[in-house]
Amino acid sequence: MLFLLAQQKAAGSPFDRPELIWGMAGLAAALVVGAVAILFVDRWRRSAALVEREPGQELTDFRAMFERGEISKEEYEKLRLKVAIRVKPGETAPAATKDAPVTPVPPPIAGPFPPGYFDDPPADPK
Repeated sequence: MLFLLAQQKAAGSPFDRPELIWGMAGLAAALVVGAVAILFVDRWRRSAALVEREPGQELTDFRAMFERGEISKEEYEKLRLKVAIRVKPGETAPAATKDAPVTPVPPPIAGPFPPGYFDDPPADPK
């Protein structure tokens, strides 16, 4: 485009040629429309990724990971417990053993995997 403007400088003002002005305006409009389309597609993609998964399907996925050896038995139990807590937010964790006391259940968080979902609980100071 700049090359065309440089050529036009010798021939006169670019405002003397309306096709050049309309061409640049069309290019600018196409760029704006493209940016808006990308914005809407990105929002749609993100909202589709945040749709909550069904707990039954989530547990099935974790069980398959355990059976394939991708996670250990302890990791599987922790994930299963977290899904159970999320599904039943009014209940507390399973009964405490003498090593691990019952901790209050955090409020449910929207999204498939909220922040800290795969983190281990903090160690109990003794």
